This record gives sequence, C-alpha cells and structure tokens, in this order.
Amino acid sequence: MAPDGAVDVVRGGVRRELTGPLERVLEWMVAQRDPATGALICPQHRIEHTGKSAGAVVLAVELARHAAEADRDRLLTIAREQCERIVGRLEREGDSTCFTFRPGRHDPYNCSNSVIDGGACSDALAACVQAFGDRLGADERERFTHASVLHAQTYLRYAIVDKGVPAQCAWAMTGAAQAYRLSGHDVLRYVCEVGAERLAGVQRGDGSFPYHPLEWGAAHPGAGDASAYYQSRVNAFTSFALETAMGADAGTRADATFDAGLDFLHGLIGPDGIKVGAVEAKPWYWGAEYEVVSHPFDIAALATEWRRTRALRAAAALRASFAAWARHLGPDGAPRSHLDAGPDDPARRPSYQCPFFWAAHASWIARSLPELEEVHASDPPAAAPTTGWTHFEDVDLARLDTPEVVAWVRGRRPPGNASHGSPAGGLLRVHSRVNGRDLFVATRFDRRPEAAWSGASGAPSLGRGWRAGRDDLRFSGWLLRSRWRAGAGVRALDEPLRAGRRSFLAFAAPTVSTAFDRDAPIEVGADDSVRIVGPFARRDGSPAGGRVERWYRASPGGALEVEARCHDASGVRGLWYRPALRAVQVEADERRVVVRFGGGGAGETG
Repeated sequence: MAPDGAVDVVRGGVRRELTGPLERVLEWMVAQRDPATGALICPQHRIEHTGKSAGAVVLAVELARHAAEADRDRLLTIAREQCERIVGRLEREGDSTCFTFRPGRHDPYNCSNSVIDGGACSDALAACVQAFGDRLGADERERFTHASVLHAQTYLRYAIVDKGVPAQCAWAMTGAAQAYRLSGHDVLRYVCEVGAERLAGVQRGDGSFPYHPLEWGAAHPGAGDASAYYQSRVNAFTSFALETAMGADAGTRADATFDAGLDFLHGLIGPDGIKVGAVEAKPWYWGAEYEVVSHPFDIAALATEWRRTRALRAAAALRASFAAWARHLGPDGAPRSHLDAGPDDPARRPSYQCPFFWAAHASWIARSLPELEEVHASDPPAAAPTTGWTHFEDVDLARLDTPEVVAWVRGRRPPGNASHGSPAGGLLRVHSRVNGRDLFVATRFDRRPEAAWSGASGAPSLGRGWRAGRDDLRFSGWLLRSRWRAGAGVRALDEPLRAGRRSFLAFAAPTVSTAFDRDAPIEVGADDSVRIVGPFARRDGSPAGGRVERWYRASPGGALEVEARCHDASGVRGLWYRPALRAVQVEADERRVVVRFGGGGAGETG
C-alpha cells in the first residue's frame, strides 16, 4: 500500500499486492544462479531443471509488462540469459528425428519428462521473442525461434496425440501453439485442435479428468482417478493453446466442451481457496492433506473463465486462490506446498516435488495478472450462495454448501494403494464459513481413520502388504538417494522406513474401516441428505463384511450432521468410532453415533 493508504499500482495498472509475491518468487529463482554458467540450479535436486528455468523466462516476460522501464531492462536480461541456456540444451535424440531439451527424461533427478519440459521451453522461447523481439538481436531472435519451432515440429506435435496423461498432452499444446505463432506452420495449429478433441474424449460427464486414463495405458486403476492437483491444468493449458493458435473468439468456441471442467474445479475449491486434497490420483506426491502449488494453474483457468464470462464465482475463487498461494510463500520467496505441522497434525512432512518446480509454475499466475487486477480493483459482488448438495456423479463426489459450512463426501472410487487413487472415502473435509477453519480433514493412509466405524478382521497378511507396497518400497530407495543428494543426511533414511510403514505394514494390518470402502455409492435423498451404505473394508478396498449406514445432512441451522449406524459387525472385533476433534457429539450408543460440525458448538470455537 502507498503511504496515504491508496493502492500502490505499478506501471501497467497492476497493484503490488499482486506483483510483489511474483517478484519475490523470481528473485528466489535467480538467486539459485550458477555465476560461472548462468544456469539456475535447483537447491534440492542439484540440477538445472531446464523446463522450470523456462518458467523464470515467462515470469520475467510477464512482470516486464507491468514494470517500470528501469526494471524492464533487468527482466529482459534474466529472460535473455535463460533463453540462451534453454537453446543450448536442445539436442537430437540419438538417431531419432526428434529434438528435445535436456535433461528431460534423461536424468532421474530432473523429476520430469521431455513433453513437460519441452512444452514449457518452446512456450518460453516464443514468449520472449514476442515480448522483447525489438530489443533482441537478430541472431537471438533467430536462435530462439528456431529452437522453439524445431522442438514443436519434431516432438511436441506427436506427443500431443500420443502421450497417455491428459495434462502432459495439454502442456505440449502450449508449446506447439506458441511455436505456431512464430512460424505460421499450420500443422502446429491443427494438432492443437486435434489435441483438444482428444482430451474432450476422456473428460467425464461431471467435468472431471482422469489423471491417467486406463484406456490410455495407466498401469494402476487408481491412476485413473480424478486429481485436485491436475484438474485445472487441462483447462488452463488447452484454453491458452487454442486462444494462442486460433484467436480468443475461436478459442472460446473450440474450448466450450471444457466448461464442465471448470464446474468440477469450483466443486473442489473451498471458500478459503484450498481444494479438497483427498480427491487425488497421486497421493504419494504430498506430505500433507492439502497443497497450494497447483493454484497457479487454478488461477490461469479461473482467469480465463472471468475474462470470457465475468462469472462472479470466478472472481471469488480467483481472489481466494491467489491469497492462499501467496500466504504459503516462504520468507525467502520460495513456494511451499503446505504450511508446517500444527498441534492437530504433527505428521506433515515435505512433499515430493521441489520449490523450484513450484516457483516455475507461478508463471501462470503472472499470465493472469490483468484478470487478477480486475477482480481486485472492481471488487465484484459475491455470487449468490449455493445451498444444498452438488453431486459429481462420475467421480461420486458430493459437496454440501450451507451458510455455516462447506463439506465434501466421497462414495465409490477406483482401487488404490498408498501411491495411487484417492486415499479416503466418506467424509473428506468440513470447512467453517464462520471462522474460516477446517473442522475436519480426512486422515492419510498411515493414520487411524476418524469419523468412521473401524475395527480389525482376520490376521495380518504379509501378502496383502507386499502386493500393495512393493513398488513403493523399491521407489523409496531412489527417494533416499535423492534426499541424501539434497543434503538430508541420515534423515533420508526416513524414506524406506516411511514406505515400509505407510505402504506395506498399514496394508498388511488387519485394520478395517468404513473409510476404506471403495465400492459403496452415494445416494442423494429427496430430504437433502446423502447416504452411503456399505461394508467394512481393508485398506486396499477389499470388503471385510458387516454393514454400516452413514447419513450426511444439513441441520436447520446450517450445520452438518453426520449419523453413522453399524447394523452388522460380523467378523469385526474391537469395534470403535473415533470422533473428529472439532465435532460436537450429539448422540452415541454402542452401534450409533451422531455428530455435528458447525452450528456454534465446540466445532466453531475448539
């Protein structure tokens, strides 16, 4: 803010409240520069993530649009130097006709692949040429253009119609579309249209995208689940590619089939901007029950919605999502996927990906600065509140909105283990609109389930544990080496120990719970309630007998009431129900529990 209280707006009409966090992120990235080579070296993986250095280019380009002239010179220098690094890393793949940006898939510590890195690199090179073309030398413009187009023509155009992960296909489209802008090669525009049609073909009727469709080669059925982390990438990248290659109007028409994707995204986002993290095909990525490092992609998708429709829901979600992301930046400007553990969850730990990845992704926020400024400057009125249940049937996710709380309930979901497929069913999250706190968040695999009937059935099974955890146990060796390389020392030994506990022992244990059931569907009742009826199940989802009926309903005052009645516990010993910390227990007996979230009870003040 300016000293007199007025909003401090920089050149270009965007307030520093928005540009400041992005500037801090870019400065943190540039601080990792090797003075001898100019390479940006990830402090965690000790490697040049070329595809993420491309994010620094786009950050510099976009911040330059809103910077004073003196600052633009420095931003140009950053973009120019990193573009030179990117061009220098373009190599032919052996005797293949493909040219790709190294390291891509060639170094495991890059933690990426050629299509992700390549899409970002072709995009960044083109963005630099388009923004700074008149300030680049002719040889620079030619080299940057040639590298962007060569990679798009020899690799991206094929990856778009070949890769099995929708978000990767869409990322390839961003580079191909930008290369088309530079070259005018119609095949690059055409393949973006084909890619959009291909992605529309795997989108579910409720708007969700599978992380890795089974029909596209997913190795585990859980990988075909929806993903709160990846959902917005498909929308954001596809919209960007089509508008870049075809123009805003043509892009809007061609991208109309993806509007449902925004509906599903809004269904995941809470009033605080945080998405429900238990809807996740790749739970192994995360060290907490939520993450905010996908927010740059959320913001890009929401900015497109705001630009096209002026929907009030987009404005509210944009403000909340940006605020949550900015709140998680470290003091040095490095993004964090989640905040450190509090007294209610001492088990939070580092996530798999690194802050350098997350910093690069902030470039998609930078591209959304005009829309962010509009919604902050105009302060559009809040959208009319949605009340009642919204059911996303294909994913079997139900969301309850009341004046008091927002809650999410999951029914049927794909088979899974500790790495693949959403980790919990039943009640996933309850957020209070009154005090902005979470009243309940579903536990992870290695924690005792809350808000569920649980017990034990049968004996431990090493075979079941091995089937569920063998791949994780093997992968933990690589994670150990990666953390050791990053300087974790003996703490790196946590990786195999954690994999043994979370992926093997937890699944081998005889523990059963209604939270582990993966087959019971949601039933939405005429009385504005949701019901799930199913058996106890083991952690891998295999049924263990019994029958439990769960109701989720809004009270007249707007609180969420949960009733769980155990009709049959045959074969289950040590039956217990662990109430959530911030729930108010209304009724309880040997086989029936009723709890309330919200409504001015302990859940609002505890």
